Amino acid sequence: MFKRFSLSSAEKLHQRGLGTMLKICGILLTCTLLIGAVGCGGGSSATPTPTPPLNPPTVSATSTTVPIGTTRLFTATNFSGAVTWSITPAVGTIDTNGLYHAPASFPSPNTFTVTATAGTQTASVGASVVFPNDNAGPQTIPVKLGTSGGNVNDIGATVCCIGTMGSLWTRADLVQPVILSNNHVLDRSSQGSAGEGVRQPGQSACFGSGTTIANLTQAAALAPAGTAQGRTGASPSNTDSAIAQIVPGTVDMAGTILDLGPSNSTSIAAAPPSSTLATATLGMAVSKSGRTTGLTCSTVSSINTSVQVAYETSCGSNVTAFNATYTGQVMINGGSFSAGGDSGSLVVTTATARPVALLYGGSTTDTVANPIQDVITALSSGVNTLTPVSGNPDHAVSCAPTATGGPQLNGTASATVPLSAPERQRVTAVHQRHAGALMQDAAVSSVMVGASADSPGEGALVIHLSRAANAPIPAVMDGVRTRVVYDDGSGIVQPSIGQVQIDHATAVKEAHVADLMSQPGIQGVGVAISGDNPAETAVSIYVVEGVSHPVIPPVIDGIRTKIFSGTRFKAF
Repeated sequence: MFKRFSLSSAEKLHQRGLGTMLKICGILLTCTLLIGAVGCGGGSSATPTPTPPLNPPTVSATSTTVPIGTTRLFTATNFSGAVTWSITPAVGTIDTNGLYHAPASFPSPNTFTVTATAGTQTASVGASVVFPNDNAGPQTIPVKLGTSGGNVNDIGATVCCIGTMGSLWTRADLVQPVILSNNHVLDRSSQGSAGEGVRQPGQSACFGSGTTIANLTQAAALAPAGTAQGRTGASPSNTDSAIAQIVPGTVDMAGTILDLGPSNSTSIAAAPPSSTLATATLGMAVSKSGRTTGLTCSTVSSINTSVQVAYETSCGSNVTAFNATYTGQVMINGGSFSAGGDSGSLVVTTATARPVALLYGGSTTDTVANPIQDVITALSSGVNTLTPVSGNPDHAVSCAPTATGGPQLNGTASATVPLSAPERQRVTAVHQRHAGALMQDAAVSSVMVGASADSPGEGALVIHLSRAANAPIPAVMDGVRTRVVYDDGSGIVQPSIGQVQIDHATAVKEAHVADLMSQPGIQGVGVAISGDNPAETAVSIYVVEGVSHPVIPPVIDGIRTKIFSGTRFKAF
């Protein structure tokens, strides 16, 4: 996933024995003569099974999210005859040509199904009404943040590169407040110079009109030591961060971020983040407002994470210049949380809008961000500490759905991987050996063969509990993972994960991270909550899909492992 969004120069967007033989011949001849009257070879003929059509009917659209007050054309393919369109429930209207009209105000519910029917043929697709994306285009002065922008010189041979002007901060030794974003957005991956302009919505070569809203002030050291192309090493500052002093009068001085406030029937209000900082915790609900995907919300999936992120030689080159490794990173669930162009977004707590991290990269399934305290350390100067704009109170983020402001360059979270026949047989054999003994505990209502929630494609003994178990459920039995499920209505209060457990898992992670990260196909190792037993921590291991890697054991030093599979982490 490219965390800065590349545009073409024209707008940079736009992305299948003889006697026996004679007897047989006579029978065949008789069958041929009687073909229209009776079936040969029996008293009655069987009805042939109809062959399903090679191309079943489908319904599609360029996007199934429709901003309020706009239209979207849905297309029916592989239908025979005229198509009739319908929507369920009646959220907006659709005409005879499949042109959907979204309501002018945000509906409840906002999801619906579009169905095309022609005789006995039918096909459907789910869709939703969303708020429009107001992050991607030109903003009126003074500019609110969470918006599109980039270094005026960040122009490759065929593309411009832009990111997100994330948030407003102050530093005592600087005359003007500063915009906080990434090194690779403001400083061209350490190739820029102090004083270079930062333009909104982006470079004039791509956007024509626009406004220079800041000038590059400082960037934290980004690239690992050495000059060899493709080298891998630690990022010297352990952050991808930079600041640019604002041009007076061009930026909202309260640090207001688009869509960070409450929603109403026609829009989402802008609001500044809280002036109080937060530290990421496992499962924490977080939000961000960025150039491409607008306002999105998710949860923290892994903390204390060591991760390797690729950077390009220049904007749009698709050639890796170096791979920077980071420690202590914050990982966020889901491929839809961010996309190319969202780099530089401020990640905040959903409940209070407190700054928690700086978004800079990711994959098709995960987003990676620098802890905000690390960013402050990297960009402070002696006693002059980088500080959020003061006086802004806590407030909730609406998490109302918004449209993307450009192509969605990342994918969605990996779907459940079905178990192979050999894997199912392996787990079944362990089930046969241990199910009876497990069922001796009155709290165990059933033991089944199923899929692990910690390792895609790997099986597990799925153990259902009607109440708290009398004895701890082991994480692995005869090499097979166990998965604990609390039955509905059981009344079980799931044990919370405390700092002692996190510290233990972190110690195990630290003991093995160097070895794991040195293995092909592994690009990150951290601490997560186990999907197979949410009352336990796990060592989170991020693997590159399609790249072979050594077998990952179900437990390491007594701690479960949780595997995340996605494309390589990228920042540029």
